[in-house]
Amino acid sequence: METFVEREPLRRERVCALLIDDDPDDAEIFRKLLAKSKHLDVDLAAFSSVTEARAALASRRFDVIYVDYWLGLDTSIGFVREFAGAHDVPSVLLTGLDEPDIRRLAFRAGAEAFLSKEQLSTQSIEGVTLAVLRHHAAL
Repeated sequence: METFVEREPLRRERVCALLIDDDPDDAEIFRKLLAKSKHLDVDLAAFSSVTEARAALASRRFDVIYVDYWLGLDTSIGFVREFAGAHDVPSVLLTGLDEPDIRRLAFRAGAEAFLSKEQLSTQSIEGVTLAVLRHHAAL
């Protein structure tokens, strides 16, 4: 006789996230990938500039920040450094340039993780997000 065990429905972790990416197509891809998540229920606020993001950060609490490496003609490393020193929220650097030098710059500036846009998937976003949130909660 077979016994069936009823499992609890999978609970999705609620996350309030901020995305800074000046490419609207990349931002939309990121949003769509997050919407497919089975493990995260993300309230995503997306902005195309650091200026807009700063205004949001002043009025709202976020659990994680995703920031593109290139924002216009400048990199976001200065913002990541400034943000890491002023906020108790993990940041994840996104870039299409998966180079060791960029990773080192990001980590030295205070980013807690790195996601390559070339390898971006729902699973990669989920994995990195859950890891940084758990690591940050343990600190």
